Amino acid sequence: MSTIAVLEFDAFDNPMQLSKVGNWVFTFLNQPEKTEDTQLGLTYVLPRQAEQALQIRRLVLQHGETAQFWKIVHIECFDGSIGQELILSPTEPKVLQLIDQMIREFARYDVMVNIHLTES
Repeated sequence: MSTIAVLEFDAFDNPMQLSKVGNWVFTFLNQPEKTEDTQLGLTYVLPRQAEQALQIRRLVLQHGETAQFWKIVHIECFDGSIGQELILSPTEPKVLQLIDQMIREFARYDVMVNIHLTES
């Protein structure tokens, strides 16, 4: 068994209809012919910071069971301490903290999102 992370968007905030929230841009990573195959990229558009902290650059989401649920496939981060781009699991504690920051930023723009960790 493995743990997966799922973002739950409010019913009024379908991410397929969002283009930008704060400093995050939503883009389709494939053609959304079939809803269940749809992948979205949530990209942080500000330049990388000159700091040692881990910074999310992009989340890749896969459409879930309903319009509100999106599985986090992977997270692309920049680690300033080693100067490298990394692909990390969304269930790592340090990554979950960054996702919480993103969720708080979305809330400032009235886009309500929750994260759920489930076993698959």
